[in-house]
Amino acid sequence: MPIWIFFISFLTLHLNAHNLPMEEEFFILDPKHSYLEKLSQMPEMVIDHPDEYGFELFGPKGTEQWLQENEIPYSLLTEQESTTSTRGYPNYQQMTEKLQKLANDYPEIFHLFSIGQSVEGRELWVMKVSNSPREERLLPEFKYISSMHGDEITGRDLMIMFLEEIAENAKSDPRIQLLLENTEIYIMPSMNPDGSERRSRFNANRIDLNRNFPDFTRRSHPTAQPETQAVMNFQSQRRFALSANFHSGAVVVNYPWDTVYEKHPLDELIRHFSLEYAQLNPAMRNSTRFPLGVVNGAQWYVLKGGMQDWSYHWHQDLQVTVELSNPKWPAFETLPEYYRDNRNSLYRYLELVHQGYGVYAKGKKGTVRIHGQQGEDYGEYSFDQQFYKVLPIGHYHFHVQLAAGESYQFAAQVTDEINSDKFYVIP
Repeated sequence: MPIWIFFISFLTLHLNAHNLPMEEEFFILDPKHSYLEKLSQMPEMVIDHPDEYGFELFGPKGTEQWLQENEIPYSLLTEQESTTSTRGYPNYQQMTEKLQKLANDYPEIFHLFSIGQSVEGRELWVMKVSNSPREERLLPEFKYISSMHGDEITGRDLMIMFLEEIAENAKSDPRIQLLLENTEIYIMPSMNPDGSERRSRFNANRIDLNRNFPDFTRRSHPTAQPETQAVMNFQSQRRFALSANFHSGAVVVNYPWDTVYEKHPLDELIRHFSLEYAQLNPAMRNSTRFPLGVVNGAQWYVLKGGMQDWSYHWHQDLQVTVELSNPKWPAFETLPEYYRDNRNSLYRYLELVHQGYGVYAKGKKGTVRIHGQQGEDYGEYSFDQQFYKVLPIGHYHFHVQLAAGESYQFAAQVTDEINSDKFYVIP
């Protein structure tokens, strides 16, 4: 049966394809990627990590029969996965205790809070990092999120190591002090604690959280899982300008768009930021698979419903996806090695949030339009009290129109200098 005919018949059986639980897991043997584009168009399927041998495929019940009827070569994914044990890794409760201890021992720089609960009731912890962690300050806002795929664990424990290093050196390291004084930093080590407890990619409802966000190319969107909804609510309450989320299964920085082949509005900037991360990581910059250690998302493989594209399209929060390790669950004793490879990158990427400028109008709403020195139009954006956007280094003109009718114009120079002078304040 031609694949397109069965494609239609498979869809008619799964009308609510975006919300199907993933029950079957395969590795598609496809060195020429003959099936990759066709299968990526099927909303009931999840594709991940294409390489020179093929790609991972996750699907609902009936997927194996479908593969057999269409003569698509495959093996069971469990046959491809590493047998590395969970020995040494903290469980959810131990991770929680580590975070709580950090917050209790260093209240001057840490504030731990939950943005919601997982399907099985586990808290979704976020650590705010700042030299005034319980205050709201007019500073650029930044976030790291890890392990939305529960079996891609490397980033979760690297985030804890990162927090521990900040705690240990906050009083002695000028670089850390400068960041704490001038940045509002939020770190979420585990977006999918249920999945990590099960060593599963999916949440407890067997849904892939990185296919569960609204997608700007679709008319309808998947029903948001509790973990997804918590992140969406959190994002709507903050004003993040730059973010990264961490995965495993490759070693590369993936930059938007994931959803379409079109260039991102800030394509050169986000590729530059990705290179800043990758070039400080020896494994990434020396990659033979990904030149310079970076890749455009859609050029690697098209992904619908991902957090990275949603983040910018709906919230102007420029985000990349960092793949930290080829094993999804590396041996625990190798984590210090991965941290050493990523340490400088984590600091440098965080510092890049300061390459931007914004406007603050207390208690007021409005719009701001941004033009470059040569008249380049960087778009018009709505804001409520506060707006901040990362931009290429250069000179810009801002035109602010408040809802009440007042209009303001000002010029600003965008640099990568880390300081608190990043906002034009409207009285």
